[in-house]
Amino acid sequence: MSELLQKIAELADNDSDIAVVWLYGSRAKGNAHASSDYDLAVAFNRFIKDDPIEKRLRPECLALDWQRALGLHDFQLSIVDINQAPIPLAFEIIQADTVIFCRDENRLWQETLRIHSRMELDYA
Repeated sequence: MSELLQKIAELADNDSDIAVVWLYGSRAKGNAHASSDYDLAVAFNRFIKDDPIEKRLRPECLALDWQRALGLHDFQLSIVDINQAPIPLAFEIIQADTVIFCRDENRLWQETLRIHSRMELDYA
């Protein structure tokens, strides 16, 4: 794992609201170039039900915080909430199979099974 990904894993470990972090996109596929961004998906421990604005902004605010902490330029890090991502994107994320942080193995498998089931039901 690269030094930057190790630092991301440390940031996740320091945030008790984060259960799992996946890397996906060009960096996970191994075809990134020097200016490629880092695409991450996060499974949060705390579910937001009643505030659609907070639900929408939580991964974006996390991306901004981590970008600053890591010394990255704007738009070099993007984060999606795995529970808010469209199923085809969530399926791509779990298919990349690049977990860089996991606090809860059960949650990792729960998300994997949920996404596989939804993909089979909705897109098969």
